[in-house]
Amino acid sequence: MPSFTSQPDTVELSTKKEGLSNGAKWGIGTGVVLGLGALAYVLTRGRVGSKQAQKLAEHIEFKPATTIEEAKKFAKDKLGVHYNDIEDVGALNFFNEWLTGVHNKCKRINKSSYPKFITNNKKTLGTGEVFAIVDEPIKFNGKEGYLMEINMPMFSNFKVAIDEMLEGATAIQKDINGKYNIVDKTYQTEAFADFIERINNISSKTTFKEKVKLINDMKSFSDGCIVNGQIKGRNYSDFYLLNHELGHLRHQECVKNYNSMKKVEEFETQGQPVSDITNEFVSNKQIQQTARKVSDYATESPLEFVAETFAQLMEGKTFSDDVMALYQKYGGPILS
Repeated sequence: MPSFTSQPDTVELSTKKEGLSNGAKWGIGTGVVLGLGALAYVLTRGRVGSKQAQKLAEHIEFKPATTIEEAKKFAKDKLGVHYNDIEDVGALNFFNEWLTGVHNKCKRINKSSYPKFITNNKKTLGTGEVFAIVDEPIKFNGKEGYLMEINMPMFSNFKVAIDEMLEGATAIQKDINGKYNIVDKTYQTEAFADFIERINNISSKTTFKEKVKLINDMKSFSDGCIVNGQIKGRNYSDFYLLNHELGHLRHQECVKNYNSMKKVEEFETQGQPVSDITNEFVSNKQIQQTARKVSDYATESPLEFVAETFAQLMEGKTFSDDVMALYQKYGGPILS
């Protein structure tokens, strides 16, 4: 089925894996690196100061701001986050809402690290990385923390970005008016039709959150399956990919052998022998079947299995005993 082809710390949308019958591949193009790592929320080093952690441990009520100034003040006063050169109130509200939810759900917040500085990457990244994080803490105005960069140029040219993502699609095609139409019966479902309608209606009025949802929905259908001859996507929230990265962070806090659970290609790229734990994970059929209950991407490595499971647990999903046993085996973090 359409799936994500992984690279070290990035994820590329492609259709290289086989699986859908009757040519039911909708062909998300390979030119767009979304990155479950590049869409990184924070990587694996550093800690927040104790005073900051205690403040973040308090329950925070989120209310969408109506002005840029109000959103930035909320971020600074309530979250300890500083924005630079992001003048889109929708984007500011999006990240404020995500971080607020994380703070309120994860009671062990004082053991985690969070982006302290969120900035607009002015470089024209095209449809490359959506979000990126500098993996070493930076110091700015006497404060220290991680820097997250947002590809705002991509969101400003979102229709072009989406067209590039869908280039080469076989289940949909454009008509003479530039509108996408579903041409494969496998994709003639209400959910997929709604997805295509939202793509066709992208305009200057499309909000930042709606744009991120479209990206998440692409992953949802890529990770989906065929049920009774029709595509069924997974239910991913607006913050799914960010919560995936949170899972990576919390996982590395819980285990000492974190770097032994990487993907096979990461070991190979770094000139290292593949660890026994990863070899077992990718070669054991029962483990692979269990991991696939979470998502296709969860079958890539123990790290991705844990992060994918964590992200769905954050959304309130429950899993069967075999999934949770495997999650525990690899030291998956608890939420509270």
